[in-house]
Amino acid sequence: MRLLSCHHCRICGGTKNPIVASERPCALWNDKPWMPEGHYTLVRCSTCGNLYVDSDVTKEYLERLQAESVPKLEGTLTYESTAAMEDVRNSELQQNWEIIKKIRSPSVGDKLLDFGSAYGAFGNIAKKDGVKPNGVELQAQAVCASIKLWGEGVVHSGPIENAPFAEGEFQYGTSFETLEHLYDPVEVLKQIGALLSKDGVIAISVPSADYFLFKYWIYRKQPFSGWMRKNMPGNMQEGRVLVHNHINTFSVNSVTLMIEKAGLKVKYISPIGWRGGYIGKVGRLIAYLLWLFSHKRIAFAPSIFFVANKSENHTLKEPKRMSGMNYNKKRDWPGTFEERRSRNGNQ
Repeated sequence: MRLLSCHHCRICGGTKNPIVASERPCALWNDKPWMPEGHYTLVRCSTCGNLYVDSDVTKEYLERLQAESVPKLEGTLTYESTAAMEDVRNSELQQNWEIIKKIRSPSVGDKLLDFGSAYGAFGNIAKKDGVKPNGVELQAQAVCASIKLWGEGVVHSGPIENAPFAEGEFQYGTSFETLEHLYDPVEVLKQIGALLSKDGVIAISVPSADYFLFKYWIYRKQPFSGWMRKNMPGNMQEGRVLVHNHINTFSVNSVTLMIEKAGLKVKYISPIGWRGGYIGKVGRLIAYLLWLFSHKRIAFAPSIFFVANKSENHTLKEPKRMSGMNYNKKRDWPGTFEERRSRNGNQ
């Protein structure tokens, strides 16, 4: 019997969804755990395929935590931990901007709002094409660094609902690898959309549920998983397979639904993010083939990238049943320690 979560899906509202993965102890931000329970447990929505945390974490808890600066990351542009990784990330952001420009060509004086602007990397890229960068960022040190780097614009330090921006002010809205850290990504996407001009576009990247389910399956659930963790750890940190500050990890279905709920219409969507040499090339090939033959339903890559604009005739569709890969079909997850103890009647 599979354990079901008492928490509803944060994208479609689906309930009675199965727990599919768990790691402990939970990763820390400075000295505090990302999940107040001290473990990181994931639920998969049976309706839209979204992965979300089985936690009582609150919006206020997350905002307080994310506002804390980590000294070792100060002075970077992208929150990457090494100079080499920062170079890779800057290259990825440049590629994102090239795709955005093909969908909406920038004009001098256009304005950008980068939500989760970090230390200003993406705004600095867009600025080279005459776009005026602005941002929203929780960390005060990053806010100061962005303003200094750009030499113009406004970077709001705090939640977006308190930002001093006008409706329709921006021609570009962006948020890369940020919405997954939020308690209510749908509401934040609505707020970004409200600040977009009628001819504006919004570009977002979020982590892919298909990729992280496969990663967990191959590193935790197979006979050779121990060998994999030891000899091919990839970007695992302190033995963790999952990323413990992801509140949501998105399927193509849940991304599409989130966009529609925000009153937006998809213009472009694609799996992205494979890094490295030979393994990265193989991953990109597999991702391309799965994307093609699944009719754009399986995003076998670290992230999903999409560009959207305002939908004039916004009609919300019912979510499709879960699509994508299922690596837990024949396996029951035993649950967290507390759940097992309750089930077994132990005190």
